[in-house]
Amino acid sequence: MTTIHYTIAVLQPHTHLIEVTVHIVPDAATHHIQLQMPVWTPGSYLVREYARHVRDFAVEQAGHPCRWHKQDKATWVVQGFDAAQPLTVRYRVYAYDLSVRTNHVDETHAFFNPAALIMAVVGVAGPLPITVRTKADWRVATQLEVLMQRQVGEVEREWQYVAADYDALYDAPFEIGTHRQRQFWVNGALHEVVLWGSGNEDLDVLVHDVERAVRAVMGHFRTVPYTRYVFILHLADGMYGGLEHCASTVCLVDRWGFVRPSDYERILGLITHEYFHTWNVKQIRPAPLGPFAYQHENYTRQLWLVEGVTSYYDNLIMCRSGMITPNRYLELLAADIASVQRTPGRHQQSLAEASFDAWIRYYRPDENNVNVSVSYYVKGAVVAFALDMLIRQHSQGRASFDNVLRALEARYPLSLPGIPEDDTMERLIAEVCHIDEALVVRFFAAYIYGRDELPYAQFLATVGLQAQWHHVDDITVSIGAMLRQDGHRLMVSAVFVDAPAMQAGIAPHDEIVALNGNRVDLTRWRARLRQHAVGETVTISYFRRDELRTVSVVLAAEPATALSLQRHGEVSQFERWLAAPAVTTQDGE
Repeated sequence: MTTIHYTIAVLQPHTHLIEVTVHIVPDAATHHIQLQMPVWTPGSYLVREYARHVRDFAVEQAGHPCRWHKQDKATWVVQGFDAAQPLTVRYRVYAYDLSVRTNHVDETHAFFNPAALIMAVVGVAGPLPITVRTKADWRVATQLEVLMQRQVGEVEREWQYVAADYDALYDAPFEIGTHRQRQFWVNGALHEVVLWGSGNEDLDVLVHDVERAVRAVMGHFRTVPYTRYVFILHLADGMYGGLEHCASTVCLVDRWGFVRPSDYERILGLITHEYFHTWNVKQIRPAPLGPFAYQHENYTRQLWLVEGVTSYYDNLIMCRSGMITPNRYLELLAADIASVQRTPGRHQQSLAEASFDAWIRYYRPDENNVNVSVSYYVKGAVVAFALDMLIRQHSQGRASFDNVLRALEARYPLSLPGIPEDDTMERLIAEVCHIDEALVVRFFAAYIYGRDELPYAQFLATVGLQAQWHHVDDITVSIGAMLRQDGHRLMVSAVFVDAPAMQAGIAPHDEIVALNGNRVDLTRWRARLRQHAVGETVTISYFRRDELRTVSVVLAAEPATALSLQRHGEVSQFERWLAAPAVTTQDGE
């Protein structure tokens, strides 16, 4: 049986390079060895071609170089070696992309996502020993348990770990450096908060609020699937993003976002969202999402379930825990509904299709995205709300999507196959919530597999809410285009299909300079539109590739796509909806 040992060295961080050594003891019958770099990382559904950052690949045995060649973009094949002796593979990876899904090294720290760094030896399942070599004054934070650490000379330190298999290894990000670290305990589990970077955060307040999020999310599930959990927070200017793991998460946030309430709310919402994924996707998951195939796309039509449902619950849980008020929660829900209604692509792409096509659309948006696609995060959250309301309405308030989560947790643990890509969800919801399966089937057909418009008034009324639609900035006319202010330039971001702007020949990336002969920026553009009525003709001057053009455009009606949600009538269902579920961590199904 072939065995391996990885050594990862970050000793010259100013070079932005991570050195990887793979010590291989081949099986006696081995004639060649394949090493493969993943092309993507779970939770970020895009082929990212991590192999492009590999350099200086070399193999030696007993001090002599071995023959090797690349078989494809991410596979290296070693041949012509003596199977009776160990081999050493060495390569370096350039690491200077500050994101949650890649690697970043500089003089202040080293962060790596193992899927973006470590080649798998084909045919080896595990266990996988890992030694991390760092500067002597740096330390390591990861969800893997450290087996041993020791000083090596005066300037280096070694940290030793073992991953059970490649899924466990690729699931465990590493933060290395002089980060700040705090701890707290909840339900017998240790939680670590690790911070790289600094801004206007109050660390005591942040750790307190992370603990509140942990307690609130735990209350929605039966068990805690870990004994130690690590929150890795990267603080940098203007940054935002997160990636979930089984017992950790990495969140990249604006380092100046901890004072202004709406900014801090966004940070706490991200942390809550990624932590909720500990259950919803890292435990409960669609069948195609584990065990993973790292060399190609892993398709599922259920990203709406893992991302959309999580996006519904992150703000709801913040409200249930008191981190935001009920009125603020309604504002956030209204904003999601309004966002869906401002997206023409909802008529072209279903939630299931958006999930399946995430690999080619969601992470690669272009100027036409708004016309042909929807977000399985935002529309997924809105549809999850609607499904929760359907369950509450037809169970007479005795069940909710909270019950569905706990049933999924019980029936689809990580140790078993995931949720099939069939009608399992419809049947499970009907069974667990004791409602007519035909109702659930029709809902899925219309709003998840289909593109029907959601009857918002019906679902909102379930918890005593009423929608009040109005026009953004009181503008009732439109040319059917999305505009943005880019410095001193008013740019066209997107043009809606069959809208007046498209019919007049205006296209994305055009620079609008005048309306009816008068210079405009975004503020003046909106002010001028308020002075016009539907059916009037205006003259628009714009540059395309530095060529001035002027066209006439007939103004169309602007739909009322701004929304506020108002409470009315009986309040018990509203209060029950926003109350934390009555579940203990050890309840059976």
